[in-house]
Amino acid sequence: MNNHLNIKLLAKPDETILEHTENALKVFKSIKESYVNVPEICGVADFWEHLFYSIFLHDFGKGATGFQEMLKRGPRWKYRHEILSAGFISSLNYEKLYEDAIGLAIITHHKDINVLRERYNTFPSLNGKKLYDKKLKEINPNFEEIISYFELIPELSKEYLGYKLENYNLISFDDLQDVYKNSVLPYYFDWEDEEYTILHKKYGIFLRGFLNACDHLSSGSKYEILKGISNMKSIYNFSNLRKIQEESLKTRGSAFLTSPTGTGKTEASLFWSDTNQNSDNSKRVFYLLPYTASINAMYNRLRRDFGEEEIVGLLHGKSSYFIYKALSEYDMDYDTKKKLIRDIKGLTKKIYRPYKVLTPFQILKSFFGSKGFEMQLSEMTNGLFILDEIHAYDAHTTSLILEILRILKRDYNAELFIMSATLPQFIKELFKEYLDISQDIVMEKDELRSFTRHEIQIIDGDIFDNIDCIRKDLKEGKRVLVVCNTVLQSQNVFKELEVENSALLHSRFILKDREKIEKSLDGLNLLVGTQAIEVSLDISYDVLYSEPAPIDALIQRFGRVNRKGWENNNLAKVNIFSKGSDKDKYIYNPDLVEKTIKSFENVSILSEDLIQSLVDEVYGNGYDDKDQKEFDNVKKHFKSFHDQIVPFINDKNNEIEFYSLFNSYEVVPFKYKLDYLEEIENGRYYEAMGYILSISVGQFKKLEKENNVEFDEDTYFVSTVYDSRKGLMLELEDDGFY
Repeated sequence: MNNHLNIKLLAKPDETILEHTENALKVFKSIKESYVNVPEICGVADFWEHLFYSIFLHDFGKGATGFQEMLKRGPRWKYRHEILSAGFISSLNYEKLYEDAIGLAIITHHKDINVLRERYNTFPSLNGKKLYDKKLKEINPNFEEIISYFELIPELSKEYLGYKLENYNLISFDDLQDVYKNSVLPYYFDWEDEEYTILHKKYGIFLRGFLNACDHLSSGSKYEILKGISNMKSIYNFSNLRKIQEESLKTRGSAFLTSPTGTGKTEASLFWSDTNQNSDNSKRVFYLLPYTASINAMYNRLRRDFGEEEIVGLLHGKSSYFIYKALSEYDMDYDTKKKLIRDIKGLTKKIYRPYKVLTPFQILKSFFGSKGFEMQLSEMTNGLFILDEIHAYDAHTTSLILEILRILKRDYNAELFIMSATLPQFIKELFKEYLDISQDIVMEKDELRSFTRHEIQIIDGDIFDNIDCIRKDLKEGKRVLVVCNTVLQSQNVFKELEVENSALLHSRFILKDREKIEKSLDGLNLLVGTQAIEVSLDISYDVLYSEPAPIDALIQRFGRVNRKGWENNNLAKVNIFSKGSDKDKYIYNPDLVEKTIKSFENVSILSEDLIQSLVDEVYGNGYDDKDQKEFDNVKKHFKSFHDQIVPFINDKNNEIEFYSLFNSYEVVPFKYKLDYLEEIENGRYYEAMGYILSISVGQFKKLEKENNVEFDEDTYFVSTVYDSRKGLMLELEDDGFY
């Protein structure tokens, strides 16, 4: 960079505006090389030029005298530098639409349009205009230095954009624009009137998304985005590949994979991602799973397998706590950990790590216009999405997932790899039709048969009628897995059976207890659980006792028993009781459960090649009326809802709509109230998180009605009995409230 300029203006206490600008342009170059096809996707040939100028101009407002004094420990400035920075678009030679776009990207790169309208509008508010004029005048004393930076455009553009730019004018101070009045308001009114331009679509999304990524990463001293593994076969260096893995290595484009639990689906999906990578391995890979426990396990596994911790990210509602616990082995104080967690999570949310393990809800967020959605959608462009255990979602969530996957595939050039051990044919057909997927990777019948490992027995009666059968297996030294359909039933069974070296696992444990239980799962004599153990936990027991459930849920439960039994031609018994508890009807459709039990009546050895036909027999009629209605409602309303999500505006109502999907409350058992509040008071937020668990809205409302909920310090405390081995017992009142 030329050093004849008189450079003294700062962007931060230890970095000049030009230094920060050049650092952001380094990230820009890395993103441009990784997302080559973005101009084509958004339909604007000069997109990268527009982004270059957005970055070049984005901090010029920091040249205001008050801002410079603040950086030198002067008084707080109390204005937004980006409102002044945007005014420099007057120097550009573009038609108004593109000038507006660059101005919008700059003026909203910290605060969205709603915040600007509420607090910083320059029109029609006379006070707002007066304040703007006053702050704008602070640019004048340093205007000459800022304008001198324009001399660097040809040099910087050649280095970072790849060719010289000269389509700008040297302007005077009086030429600076009020971008709020000239660009923001017209854009906002067009949105209100539903008169959308390309600015309200992908072009605007990419401009704001990539500008924010360049700004944030360079501020965190990261000057390029990381690339993926160059050869996945070198990571999983198997002497022989299974057929599904070979097929996945050859498959270009979106595909389905159906294969039994424990047969190497994860490696197959990563081989597929390798084949569908671009030449510089910069496509982002998103590995989606339904449950926190399986996400945490996959995150640990990929970091270990890849040997590069930095390239794998973790995203779910409790990920900060999980990262905090993972750091416990390191000798560092709490504040250092806190900063490290913030940095780790911050980078995972940015366009930085090439592999992310997350829930579909983290992807869904972007389609509800939540803060930062432009960066998330920009990152997902050209993405490779692996969806594991797709059968685990209800009709409403499945419909939402289908809608967002369709947009990602159609509009953002994404490819999808969808896999499950059990997927009813009607759901597969839905996915094929919606997402235009024709490739199907399945095992041949002969190979499938060789993975047979379970012998089915239907036991007449319910679990308590047959508790002695379970005790007998435990006495014989078998490692026993018992799966119930409700938390209450699992607690009652555990209480009845509790033996040495046993555990209970369900959704109503505080985080710190759940973490301890999950660490102990594979070495237990007895594990009693609910659906929480069905998906993607790498555990293997000798025998299963399960309450009746739909066939796809049962197949998943079977997968936690005799996991690699085919290696020694072993068969393990999976026992299903013919009756469940009275509350099962709130969890599962009784007709499906009945059909499932009937389908197993004539099956003794569950040959793996039989499973698909049994699943299709049970689900022959597709969704029931209630589920079909849920599915159709999403399909009917999603497009009109999604059309209102536009860049530069974060609509709070949409965020509320998104969080309503979770249908739960976070609470702390009353017995831990003092511990929780003490951690909060001492600033140990992650330790405090360890006392939180989730309950459903219905359960919360019932407790509230019975005066068993207390609200204190922004937290709900519930007065029900809690036990570290049994979890929250909603049916038993704690006498902690007076």
